[in-house]
Amino acid sequence: MRNTAKLIFLISFLLTAAFSMAEEGRSPSIKASINRKRIFIGDRIRYKVEAIPGLAAFEVKFPQFKDGSIGGCEIKDSGDRWLDMTSYYVGKRKIPSIEIKYRKKGESFWKAGLTNELAFTVESVLPKGMRLYDIKDIKGPLYPFSLSKLITWIIVSFIILWMSIKILKMFRKKTPPKLPYETALDELEAAGGQFSSGGGKKEYYVRISDAIRRYIEMVFSLRAPEMTTQEFLMSLNNAPELSSGYKDSLKLFMEACDLVKFAKHTPSAAEMDSVLAAARRFIEETKEAYVHI
Repeated sequence: MRNTAKLIFLISFLLTAAFSMAEEGRSPSIKASINRKRIFIGDRIRYKVEAIPGLAAFEVKFPQFKDGSIGGCEIKDSGDRWLDMTSYYVGKRKIPSIEIKYRKKGESFWKAGLTNELAFTVESVLPKGMRLYDIKDIKGPLYPFSLSKLITWIIVSFIILWMSIKILKMFRKKTPPKLPYETALDELEAAGGQFSSGGGKKEYYVRISDAIRRYIEMVFSLRAPEMTTQEFLMSLNNAPELSSGYKDSLKLFMEACDLVKFAKHTPSAAEMDSVLAAARRFIEETKEAYVHI
């Protein structure tokens, strides 16, 4: 009888110890939550560890998730006790129980525990009742008229533009070309202006003599610009329109210019004014010859 009582006591003791050890080895129920029950495709949902029984302040370590996802949800970001995740599949989704590690703040030993399962719904961004294959391709551009009409309008526009330009040219006042004496006087004026602005005396004489040579070529048909002074003076014999007085004046004019151009003569201001006046006088007195030739 005593042996039976001892056996019963021993069995009871062992069962009590085993039960106590099992209670100590069981993981506590870790409470987790999500901030939204319904989301659209691609929206984020936050999964958070809220509480661990018996611990007011604790730290959490999430496991390494395979392929960065859990329960068909893609993990986008993580932080202290939370995970941000999303799903690209329409319908009800379930976040399974997660085995996480936790510890009381200040302790070094980690314990393991399981969170509760959570569920949420993923909705499509399409209008209700609309299926994916109902979406049609965009329409092409709408033309207000046909290609043939466009080409016709372009041709007509070019014709109108061409006719407008022609009409404007007809009514535009044409500037008559300058007469030879006008051109020569302008060149003499330019030579004097250049010298007044600091030009050299030699260049001054070159420009004046060239102006007279070009004038004679245009009025009396002599190739004066291409001749030497001697050739030019001899060719004056073939210009009956020029009197002997003009021929003598031209000889003196050309010789005076050559002294400065080739003999390095330095003319005085009076000489320079005299040669310019002689050139102007010759042009003014012979300009009518161009009209009568």
